[in-house]
Amino acid sequence: MLERVTLGQTRFSMPGVSTDARGVVIGKLGLLSFPALDGAVRWLRLYADEDSLDDLLPGLRIVRAATAMKSRACLLLLPATSSYVLDRAARCARLAGGATYTGTSKHFVRFRDEQSPYGYDVADLGPPAAGAEYVLHDEDGAQTYATREGDVDVASLLLRLSLRRVPGGERLDAEGRATLLITVVAGLAPGLTRYLLRNHVRAEVAVVDPERRSLFAASDEPEGALLLRVHAVAPRLLAGLREVPGVTWFRPVADNIAVEVGWEHPVRLTSAASIFQRDRFYLFRGAADRLDVIKGPPVFSSAEHLGELRFAAGGARAFAGERAGEPPDLGVEIRLVPTTTASRRVVGTLVPWEEVQRLKKLVYALPPVLLAGHRVAATERGVLVLGDEGVDIVPLGALLTEIAPGLLIPVGMDLTPRVPTEVLTSALEQATGKARDGGRRVTVFLHDGPPFFVPDGALQPLERRVLARVPVAASSTAQDLFTAAGTEGGRIVNEAVGRFPLWGFQRPAKK
Repeated sequence: MLERVTLGQTRFSMPGVSTDARGVVIGKLGLLSFPALDGAVRWLRLYADEDSLDDLLPGLRIVRAATAMKSRACLLLLPATSSYVLDRAARCARLAGGATYTGTSKHFVRFRDEQSPYGYDVADLGPPAAGAEYVLHDEDGAQTYATREGDVDVASLLLRLSLRRVPGGERLDAEGRATLLITVVAGLAPGLTRYLLRNHVRAEVAVVDPERRSLFAASDEPEGALLLRVHAVAPRLLAGLREVPGVTWFRPVADNIAVEVGWEHPVRLTSAASIFQRDRFYLFRGAADRLDVIKGPPVFSSAEHLGELRFAAGGARAFAGERAGEPPDLGVEIRLVPTTTASRRVVGTLVPWEEVQRLKKLVYALPPVLLAGHRVAATERGVLVLGDEGVDIVPLGALLTEIAPGLLIPVGMDLTPRVPTEVLTSALEQATGKARDGGRRVTVFLHDGPPFFVPDGALQPLERRVLARVPVAASSTAQDLFTAAGTEGGRIVNEAVGRFPLWGFQRPAKK
C-alpha cells in the first residue's frame, strides 16, 4: 500500500528516495512501465517532440521483463536528474498508456500525481519475491518482475523504425527546396547531371561508399552511386524527377542526416543527434524502407566541372598532330536561355524605332521629377533607355535586366554557360576590343541578332535628349523711345486743381 507524502517529510520507508528542492519525492532513476514495446516508442516520439533526448540517452535503457505469471511488460529506465524531467516524462507516459515510478535500484514507488503532489511512500515494504529484479509499488500492491528477457538498444531501435509517409510532403516550399540531396545510380548519373546543368540548377556531386552492400550486388561488382546536392530546384523539376527509377530525393534534417522527400521519421532525429556518428552520413529511405549509412562525410565538388566540352572545328586534328604548333579551340557559344530563378530588377529598355513616337508622347506627359536619372542613346537597333532607379515609367520595348556591371539581357532570360563575371567581361573585350576612351560601356544581348555595345559617353540625360531644336529669330535693334515717337518734345504744366478737380469736366462727344 502507498502513503501520501506531506510537505517537509524527510523519513521514508521506501529505500533510495529523497526530496528535492520542491519537496517532491524522487530517486536516482525514473521507471516507465508499458504493456508492450510500442508504448515505449510512442513515449520516445512524444518526449523528443518536446525536449532533447540527448540529455537522457547516456542513461536510457529499455528492458523487456516478465512477471511470475509470464505476463510481459516493457520497462523504460531514465536518469531522474530533477523532478521537472520526471514531470515531463510522466505526462508523456500517461499519453502513451504507461505508468511512472521512481526509485534507485530494485524498488520503485509510484511518482507523484494530482492526488499526492509531493509523491508517495510505501506503508509496508516487505521482502521481495525470490528472483525479483524490479518491484513496482502501486496503490493496488507491489508488482514484481522476476525474469529479464533482455535489453533493447535505444539507438538501434530509433534507427530501425520505418518512415511514415506525409500526405502532401513532396510539395516543398521555397525554403524546403533551398537545399536537397539526390542519390542516383551510376548509369543515370551523367545524364542527370547534364539535365540539371541545362536547367541552371546549381549542384555539387560526391561519390558515396556505403558501409552495407546491396544483397543483389555480385561479389566483384562495385556499388556505383552518386550523391548530388542541389540548390533552389524548381517545383516542376522536383515533380518530374521524383518518378524516375534510380533517382531518390532527400531532405536534410541535420548536417549528416537526410530523410526521403515525402516521408518523415517517427522520432524527431535532431533530438537524438548523439546516436549518429559524425564520420558517417545517414540516408533514411521511405519507399525502400531502409537506412543507408555512408562511410565518412561526403566531399562535394561542383557539378559544372563534369559538363561535356565540345571541340571546335580543327581542335581534334590539333591533338592528332596535324597542327601541333597551334592550341586547340575549346570555345563554347554563349546563348540566351529561359531562366527559372527569381526575376532581377529592370534597369533598361530598348525601344524600337517604330515606337519612338509613343516614347515622345510619354515623355511629354511625364513630370520632370520622373525623368531625372534616365539616360538615352540612339542606336541602329532602337533607342536604349537606362535608369538608375529602374525604367518602370517606360512600358515600351524589350525590358532589360543587368546580370553584371554593364551587361544587359532581356528579362526572364539568362546566359549559358554560366561563367564568372570577370571571364565573360574579358571575353567581350577580346571580341570587340576595349573602349577607346578606357571608360565603361554597356553591352546588350537580345533575343534576335548579335549583341551590341554603347559607350557610356554616348548616353545622355533623357530630358536633354528629347528636347527638339527651338528656332529663334533675331529681332531688330530697339530705338530710342522718344525718338521713335517724334521729334517735338513734350511740355509739363503744373496748375492748381482745387478740392474737386473733376467737377465741370466735359465728356468727349460721341461720334
